Amino acid sequence: MLNHLRRIVLIGTKSLALLAMITTGLMMLSISYDVIARYAFRAPTDWAYPLNTSAVLAMTVLAVPHLYATGHHISMDLVHRSLPPRLRRAADGITATAAALLGLVLAVTGFQATALSYGHGLTGSGTFSVPLWIPDLLLAVSGTFLLLVAVLFPPHAEPELAATAAGADDAQDGAHA
Repeated sequence: MLNHLRRIVLIGTKSLALLAMITTGLMMLSISYDVIARYAFRAPTDWAYPLNTSAVLAMTVLAVPHLYATGHHISMDLVHRSLPPRLRRAADGITATAAALLGLVLAVTGFQATALSYGHGLTGSGTFSVPLWIPDLLLAVSGTFLLLVAVLFPPHAEPELAATAAGADDAQDGAHA
């Protein structure tokens, strides 16, 4: 049951990470367009900079849950490995608790902000007037997934947990069939 839940959560985090990759690609295209427009035609865009600054935030929060679940986030491995086992477990507990709290705060405040901005029709300033509920919803969904992975994928406790939950056992079962 727990592995099934982990698989479902990993599908969600992979989807968010894919969205982060697409966002990165779109940022690269818009920045390239802006550079060409600016230097070749002396006609810079008024939308590329604000759009890409928002996209950096979106890209980051969308990728974090999957990176955390799979152990690919930035960590202090050198320090962590040098700790005695007991302190290492304590550090893992602190890390998981901090990640869960951050996820909870992002989820709750993100959903509250989404409801408020959607209910009042709030939009950002600038060329596009992007509805503010969109970035608020990204924060809420990312926070929810970060909370889930902090609970379901304890750091350093089981290094192959994400691979197992993602279906590595299924690949082995297929090889045995």
